[in-house]
Amino acid sequence: MRHLPVEWVSAIGGYLGARQGRKAIEKSRPWVDRLHRNFEHFSGVKNANERERCIVEYARQVGRTYAEITVLQRLVAEGRVEVIGLEHLENLSHPAIIASCHLANWELVGFIMTLLEGGTCCALYAPPNNPVHHRLAVQARTNWQELQKYNLVSASSKAILVPASSKAIRQITKSIALGHNLLMYIDEERDGYICSPSLGRTTPKSGNHWLTAKLAVRYNIDIIPVHVEVTGNARYRVIIEPKLTPGEGNEDIRTRTLADQMDRFLDRWIRARPEHWYWFSLYEQDKPAPDKGKAEPP
Repeated sequence: MRHLPVEWVSAIGGYLGARQGRKAIEKSRPWVDRLHRNFEHFSGVKNANERERCIVEYARQVGRTYAEITVLQRLVAEGRVEVIGLEHLENLSHPAIIASCHLANWELVGFIMTLLEGGTCCALYAPPNNPVHHRLAVQARTNWQELQKYNLVSASSKAILVPASSKAIRQITKSIALGHNLLMYIDEERDGYICSPSLGRTTPKSGNHWLTAKLAVRYNIDIIPVHVEVTGNARYRVIIEPKLTPGEGNEDIRTRTLADQMDRFLDRWIRARPEHWYWFSLYEQDKPAPDKGKAEPP
């Protein structure tokens, strides 16, 4: 697919995703039932037929994202990615943390990492179970140097991927100590439960957005919230928000303040376009939080 025109690749992925969505509706898959509830709750869609249309469009965007990973760098090189808020990458701590989420084609946030001072980026990720999917994902996520021939990234740009494991924290802190920037996706699914954002729920005081806040406080580094929006077929807008700083107070107060600020960003981004949120099909508003971790009010 990487040799096809970008619009074709995206359209093929969208077609296959939409087809899977229609099949899932016919078979009443559990994730379809969740989406029916979520579209009614978050988008106010009362009509079942209209909700089914929304479900197909949700599946279409997932399919586009999967297919576009094969042409990720070409999306940028062909001018299909608009970046808003580049001024917010100035006067940052070094290293810095970019905090993002699984909206639209979230993989494009990797391009923003190449624009930070220092070039080298460390990113925490969950490896796919399929080894072929894993290999393709790693190749796409570490191939931003390909944009050097278009003078869109510096020669020093490099990505270090850290798979989620018991050793991940040690690897991340080592990277920060070496001056590497960090990319964290702070909306998180764990064992079938969506830990963040809270979206009005009581959620555990744990997970990636709390880890991000703790790292920022411990190493006194800035957090830059970034998310992606769809603007057309194989076209996107990446929005960079003003930085968050650790602030004043003891470590617990500073950590909680940053975690709450990130949760509010996630809430705003996702409520604006829930149909483009990858975890929307797994999200359950009334599902109780797991026992692990201390529950905190939203």
